[in-house]
Amino acid sequence: MSHFLLMVVYALIVSLFFTTLWRRERRAQIRLFLQIFLGMVGGGLLIAWLMYPFPSGPPAPFP
Repeated sequence: MSHFLLMVVYALIVSLFFTTLWRRERRAQIRLFLQIFLGMVGGGLLIAWLMYPFPSGPPAPFP
């Protein structure tokens, strides 16, 4: 599985949990779900984009 798919599934589960925990009305639940879900997925993509120029491992040895 890709990391992006796992991140989306995690955001979906966490958003559903907190939405059902914190809101009672259907309209407020949908609004909070979208805020949390889009915030988590968008925030993850933003952090990934900001970290893109940095190398992912130790530098390669010189030949």
